[in-house]
Amino acid sequence: MLKKFLVTALAFGSLAFAGEYWNVDPGGTTMKFLSMHVSPRAAAMSGAGVADVLRVSEVGRNPLALSAAHTPEFGVNQVILNSDGKDSFTSAYFGLPVGESFVAGGSVEFLGYDDIEGRDENGLKTDDYGAYAWGIQAGFGSCNNVFNWAIDARFASQTIDDETAIAFLGDVGGSYRVNKYFAFATTLTNFGYVSKYDDVKEYAPMALQAGVTGVIPFLDKWALHVSADAYRRADTDPQWLFGGELSYANTLMFRTGYAVRTDKGTENGISAGLGLVFGMIVFDYGYAPRPAFEGGNHYFTLGVKF
Repeated sequence: MLKKFLVTALAFGSLAFAGEYWNVDPGGTTMKFLSMHVSPRAAAMSGAGVADVLRVSEVGRNPLALSAAHTPEFGVNQVILNSDGKDSFTSAYFGLPVGESFVAGGSVEFLGYDDIEGRDENGLKTDDYGAYAWGIQAGFGSCNNVFNWAIDARFASQTIDDETAIAFLGDVGGSYRVNKYFAFATTLTNFGYVSKYDDVKEYAPMALQAGVTGVIPFLDKWALHVSADAYRRADTDPQWLFGGELSYANTLMFRTGYAVRTDKGTENGISAGLGLVFGMIVFDYGYAPRPAFEGGNHYFTLGVKF
């Protein structure tokens, strides 16, 4: 079974990464909000930890997060963007066990901008305009101790002024836990079809991520999770993501991360955050810096397990 999965994944990957869809000019993809962090845990660890999913709240960006839904869970992610306060990014997610070995889940998200200053082709100011984007997805995967897989499908729409583009996309992922101390995983996200925008051909923000995670338990109830991932979106150079999480009894977590990005105009920086579990209640906070804007984004999650 594992050999068949790997062969299929390699064959599919060789097609997905061929030609123009995988070699897009820098910044040439659209609907980039679909590759933005929405989970505080992922943001705090700079996007690392694809092989170490412990929060269902990550399901909007990592299909393997379904495997974290050991009990039914519903929650909301809120991102406070570093801007003048005219935009908002909110998503809701859920995970639902199906039988003993499978999980269903999904998410819906909305990103809105108001009062954007308009400029014509000569740089002269025109009327202000608005923009918004939204997406909805549903997925299905396994929830086992060793090998897990997940797939999902997504519909997304983006409107800027009076022009709209739509997308039909998919995600797929697989993970393998060698033992309780070591695991690795890979995901392919946002592959599929994007309609033309203003009669211009658009490309989806397709991305490949692969990573390894080591878990080091110590003392009585403490554990240190260390992750190293490689990430590439179709219009970027490879990025190297590093993250760590120090947890106590799976109820209190401290997180930090660092991303090495070599693209021009991209930013490196140390991210951080924390997580708390109070019985049925899950709370996470993350901060990711944006040095070019002299600030950063704040991420919050509030979830309920049933």
